[in-house]
Amino acid sequence: SKIVACGKLAVSPEGKTELVKITTTNPKQAALTFEDPLCPTCKAFHKRLVGEGIYENLDLQVAVFPLDSECNWMLQRPMHPGACVLARAVLCADKDGKARSVLEWSYDNQEELAAAGKADVADLRARVKKKFPELDACIDTKETKDRLDKILRFAVDNKVRVSTPQLFLGETRVCDEDTDMGLSYTLRRLAPGAQK
Repeated sequence: SKIVACGKLAVSPEGKTELVKITTTNPKQAALTFEDPLCPTCKAFHKRLVGEGIYENLDLQVAVFPLDSECNWMLQRPMHPGACVLARAVLCADKDGKARSVLEWSYDNQEELAAAGKADVADLRARVKKKFPELDACIDTKETKDRLDKILRFAVDNKVRVSTPQLFLGETRVCDEDTDMGLSYTLRRLAPGAQK
């Protein structure tokens, strides 16, 4: 009873085209994550899911959830300056099915991107443009900004805390403590098909 005690989605992600669909090789378990490309805990969680062979078994949607007040009106100050630029880059890459590449590049280069964002967001933006020049024209469009805003509204509609990462298996929220030490136990109970 404790592993299902952290809530459920009030609004289903089904049909929510603003969410990012991540391509995996063996999508068996419906899952939704809320992730910030500059969040160190998100990076560690992502690496663990990949490393333990869980990630490829998820039928995964991602709600990019930048903890950056430049675009996230739920925050008074940026926790991760530059996260909005990276979140919009992920959304732009999703049009060609390459969102996972941008998200994983963000995690792989997180320390230098975070330092660039703190020093000068324009520098972080230049790094994104250098790596993914095809996304540059899309990042600041009204369409992309509106899509990110819809994701933030989806979070509000589901009463999601302003915190990342968060994992939902089906519509059940995995408790924070169960995304760490209790992950294997929780997956065995809630999503046995997601494990190797």
